[in-house]
Formats: sequence, C-alpha cells, structure tokens
Amino acid sequence: MTDLTFQCECGQLTGLLVNASPTLGNHLICYCDDCQRFARYLGHEEKWLDEWGGTDIYQVPPANIHIDSGAENLRCVRVKNKGIYRFYANCCRTPIANIPRYKIPLAGIPTRIIHGENKEALVGPVTYTVMGSFANGSPPSQPHPKFSVGALMKVLIFVLKKKLKGSNTPTPFFTPDGKAVSPPEKIADKD
Repeated sequence: MTDLTFQCECGQLTGLLVNASPTLGNHLICYCDDCQRFARYLGHEEKWLDEWGGTDIYQVPPANIHIDSGAENLRCVRVKNKGIYRFYANCCRTPIANIPRYKIPLAGIPTRIIHGENKEALVGPVTYTVMGSFANGSPPSQPHPKFSVGALMKVLIFVLKKKLKGSNTPTPFFTPDGKAVSPPEKIADKD
C-alpha cells in the first residue's frame, strides 16, 4: 500500500489519499443523473464525465483522506434535500468527494483528481458500473440499469467492515459533531 496525492484543478486544494490499494476501496463508474447534475453545476462537465455521462469514482473510507492545503476552499452542495453530500473546491469548481452521510464510512473521489506513481494499479480496475439507465447512449461497459445485487452487496460489506473499524472518522469533510465543514446548499432545480 502507498499514498496517492489529489488536488483541485488550480492546485489550491491539495491532499493525500492514505494507504491506497484495490482492497482499500471500490473503483466504479456511476451514470446517475445526480452525478451528471453535479458536474453540470460545477461547469466543464466534459472534464468530469465520460462521453456517456459517467463519473469514474474511487470509493474509500473518509479517514483515509487528508487535506494538506486549501481546506478553506471546500464547499458542499446536495442535489436533493436528503441526498449525498457533494464537496468541491470553490476556487476552481473541482469535485473533491461525494459522501452519503457522516456516519457512513464511504467517500467517492473522482479518479481524475488523483495523482501518483502506479495510480492505476493502486486504485485497481473498475469493479462495477452502475445506474446505466441514466447513461447517454450505450456505454461499452454495459452498466447495470441501477445497482446489481453483487455491487450492492460489495458496497454494504465494505461499509460494514469500515464502520466496525471506525473508518468514517476523522474526516476533513465533517466536524466531530457530524456537521459538514461547509453548510450544504441545495442545487437549484434549474441547475
């Protein structure tokens, strides 16, 4: 295992992904409409989505994410009132992480912001593609229309194992009492 760096587009927000390995997390592509809407909200969706509207994500425990500089640039939005917390760097509107809830030890980092030697080997191959019913056209990976039972079980087992280890804290995205470090705004229906 080794560490990988990540940073926003302009380099003001930088961090470390500690002990990266294929067994640390899950590598997936998500085609959901919320991920697509978040990319549109940030602008430059061609940078963050593949040609079918998919987001390439590495899901890891939040405790393995460290922000070294630029934490003051973190902002949070939610597509739906009780939806996923989506953190981005306000300085250049780069997506940083998606987290379902403070107590759930799962943070999805866009692989495009992750850097380092052997990145592909450490993140591992894409293990599943999900929410294909929202894809633009027919991706070659033939994603499941929603979540396959196998993908759902893998995520649930991952979350349970990491929860037992206390891997949801510490986190750079939430205060110790569970509040987002930046009050979440709701993406307007027109965005």
